[in-house]
Amino acid sequence: MVFLISLIALVLGGFSLWATLRQADADQTSKISGYVTTGIYGLLGASGLFSVMCKVYPLAKNFSVLWWTVTVLSTLLNIASIVIAATSQKENVRAVCRVEIRADPAKYNPLTLEDDVDSCYKTGLIIIGVALAVQCIIMSLCGWVASRYVGEVKHMHDHENNTQAQIQMAYPKA
Repeated sequence: MVFLISLIALVLGGFSLWATLRQADADQTSKISGYVTTGIYGLLGASGLFSVMCKVYPLAKNFSVLWWTVTVLSTLLNIASIVIAATSQKENVRAVCRVEIRADPAKYNPLTLEDDVDSCYKTGLIIIGVALAVQCIIMSLCGWVASRYVGEVKHMHDHENNTQAQIQMAYPKA
């Protein structure tokens, strides 16, 4: 299962890189954020695959800690972006909604424009919130799998050490 999670992280990193490279008109901050996201997903994927290949406790533990750290940080950053969208960037988001509504003749009605903009804004915040919740649940489930994998590797490592100790006790060196 950790192998699959690692592959998913690598694929998400690839999608992040692809999306970043496609945005020709993006500002420098957005591009840097995209490259950092790509690097984080790449690091997660590579460390998970390396952990699965080696089946060594310290690598498995590092992968699990890294996964939980990314989960907590990404959740906090996404919450911050929702708060920013709901407060200081509210008028910018509403302006985007206004432009989108005016561009669609089927939606545009000058009498209900402000109500439509409010509805668009609230729908956007709800969609962002639902996406955050889904991401948090998926990342937490993957973190749980990574933590269980650490336990399995530790148990396997402890069992190997116990077996070697039993052999040494049964056949002491002269």
